[in-house]
Amino acid sequence: MEIWVKDFSPGNSPGKSILLNFLEKRKLQHVSWSSSVTAFIGLILSNIDGSDEECIHFLETHAKQKAHRVMVINFHNSALSSAHQFNLYEAGAEYVFQFSQISDRLECIADKLERWRNIASMLTSIQSKSNIVGNSPVFKRVLQEIIEVSLYSKVPVLISGERGTGKELIAKLVHEYDGRTQKGNLVVVDCTTLKKELSGSELFGHEKGSYTGADYAREGAFALANNGTLFLDEIGELPLHLQAELLRIIQEGTYKKTGSNIWKHTSFRLIAATNRNLDDELISENFRKDLYDRISVYKCTVPSLYERREDIPQLIHFFLKQHYPAVPCVDKTVIDFLYERSYPGNIRELKNLVSRICLRYIGHGPVTLGDLMWYDKPVPPAIKQRWFERSEFISSIKQAIEDGYEMKKIEDVVKDIAIQTALSLHGKNKLVSEALGVSDRWVQQRRAKEKLSEM
Repeated sequence: MEIWVKDFSPGNSPGKSILLNFLEKRKLQHVSWSSSVTAFIGLILSNIDGSDEECIHFLETHAKQKAHRVMVINFHNSALSSAHQFNLYEAGAEYVFQFSQISDRLECIADKLERWRNIASMLTSIQSKSNIVGNSPVFKRVLQEIIEVSLYSKVPVLISGERGTGKELIAKLVHEYDGRTQKGNLVVVDCTTLKKELSGSELFGHEKGSYTGADYAREGAFALANNGTLFLDEIGELPLHLQAELLRIIQEGTYKKTGSNIWKHTSFRLIAATNRNLDDELISENFRKDLYDRISVYKCTVPSLYERREDIPQLIHFFLKQHYPAVPCVDKTVIDFLYERSYPGNIRELKNLVSRICLRYIGHGPVTLGDLMWYDKPVPPAIKQRWFERSEFISSIKQAIEDGYEMKKIEDVVKDIAIQTALSLHGKNKLVSEALGVSDRWVQQRRAKEKLSEM
């Protein structure tokens, strides 16, 4: 997999040649940035000592909006200020280095790029071979982080997210890519089904005769997960007394079966998932703070379907493929409706809806709105009122006229409001000019004029 290089530093410098030659020796092939580049790992070479809006804009466009993993190397003799470095990180850079500080330690650059390339390769494999579907930037970032924490660490993982977002799939992914040798099994415990009188047996196991009905000895989840992974689904439902027992096992790695006085040892990677806000549970004292600190070394939030809406067409195709070897064509009207629809149940709800479509679809033609159940069909949208037709806007214009404002003054006020609103949405003059369809110079002049009027 290639690495793209975007050079914002004018001319050639010995430092750039040294860096690029070193990467070639490490077999890290690189190409100059162009709009046709398909790789999403890149280097930005800069030669700046202050703010650089062009570099910031490029980062926001590709690192933030397209989930490219980007490293910035600055070749200027003066080190970047802390404020400027923070701006680069905020725009989407994952690392920012001053070349003069690492010129004799270029391995740190190559090692990071190699790790990114390895993760990217894993990501491509996952999306082509598994049930995990989606290329939206927000979802791709989650997968990148999950692969990294799975491959290169053994830390506990806390997965949060709304119901139906695929938390168990993420847990299985962590276990699959866990880098331990001689790895044991993935053991799943649904904390919502743990009954108070039997929960000890489910987790710790029991000896024969330890309670009425215990006709045989049984191993619990802690034993079964030894040398493997224990996944506690909906850990927010775990009773406080079991939270205390779990904390002790995480700390000491020992437990006793119900009805036994013999301490046993267990070692497992812990993954926990919840659709509850555990911060709120901590405040209400329904969840132990010390346990939370232990299980949340790495925290992953699975995005809702609303946050990764651009994945909906791909998910529809995936679910249809589970029903039909040759996936039928889906009418654009159906795609548009399913794209805009609300999904409180997230991906699970979309999957169920597609299953209902398949109940009605006969075949030999496109999937149309007629294949939706009556309760799934769209409600005709109300005629949307245009912003300038709203009564509050008309009332404001009326008040301006009554207050003696002439047309030119009303136009100026509206333009200033439009600029301020666009700035709050986009932040940068260049983005504001693109949104409003005016020149950068026009935006600068309007802002300068406004500042003068305030003095």
